[in-house]
Amino acid sequence: MPFFGDSRVMACTRADLARWLEQLLGHDHGMGHDGRARLEFDWGVLEVETAELAPRSVALLRLPQLDVRFRYDPALRDQAQAWITHFDHHTQRGGG
Repeated sequence: MPFFGDSRVMACTRADLARWLEQLLGHDHGMGHDGRARLEFDWGVLEVETAELAPRSVALLRLPQLDVRFRYDPALRDQAQAWITHFDHHTQRGGG
């Protein structure tokens, strides 16, 4: 899977993202009401910042939208991007 960058708009809520992070990490991630989390790994720190966007409407369907940005030290680029790709795999739904 290619790397899709350090930011993305996801069709989820902050609660959804917090649940996925906890499932993936196996422990609490510290995401606060401000929508920020600090993920500590043996290779370094990855920060997650979120901003709620207006829901996307498709006909009668309304989907929540969340702007998600990953921040890390540029020296940790390879490790951070590998983890973000793992995160993307974890959050894929459906497929096909």
